[in-house]
Amino acid sequence: MINIPATENLPAAFESYRTEDPYILSEEERLNLLRKFHIYEQLIEEFPVSIGKEASRKERDTRVDILQSESTLTYGEVEFISMGEVFETIKARYGGIPEGGCFYDLGSGTGKGVLTAALLHSFNQCKGIEILQGLYQISSQIKEKYDLEFLHFVQENPDLWTKAPEITFYCGDFFENNLSDASFIFANSTCFSMDMMRRIGSFPFKPGTIGVTFTKSLPAESWEILESIKKNMSWGEATVYIHRKK
Repeated sequence: MINIPATENLPAAFESYRTEDPYILSEEERLNLLRKFHIYEQLIEEFPVSIGKEASRKERDTRVDILQSESTLTYGEVEFISMGEVFETIKARYGGIPEGGCFYDLGSGTGKGVLTAALLHSFNQCKGIEILQGLYQISSQIKEKYDLEFLHFVQENPDLWTKAPEITFYCGDFFENNLSDASFIFANSTCFSMDMMRRIGSFPFKPGTIGVTFTKSLPAESWEILESIKKNMSWGEATVYIHRKK
């Protein structure tokens, strides 16, 4: 079923796209996703959502040097299963996700989106950029646990993984970073302003780069919206937009 997207989210060059027609995972895909999820839970068990929310609140209350409005820094986390379903949708319907490459989480919080990507696909690198120091510090702790333990899980589950992607976190403004090596970008953009979305859309990413955003699509002619689907996240249901760079 093809529906017309809301006017405020129309790309400059309108193209219809698939909406609310979710891909149904096969039994094998579902079982493998659940196996990965159980390992993900072991890696993040010391870092509940509440820790990220508190770190975000404290820093937003005390820092006056951050130029973004407070709403753009509102904290929320991705759900592993929901993101896994998005990845499987891309693989099944849109030519797959190339092996290797580099994943970026723009506004990576405590790093769980980066960790999720590393467990869901064989990227070479998974990178996250976060402006709040407190959240960045938590992501560094998650990286330490990943570096210490994940290779063991890879060796025990060779049918799920052939390698452990390198994960890296940076503290800073992602608009000031060079993202030219990206093959897949993700933004938990529910609270991003439309100006931020336009700026992300205007980055000179390589053609074929996959872009996934929440609630707001990338309003640029250079991005094709492939699909929108609703998925559950830590704060409730979000519309997920899957894009590809033209």
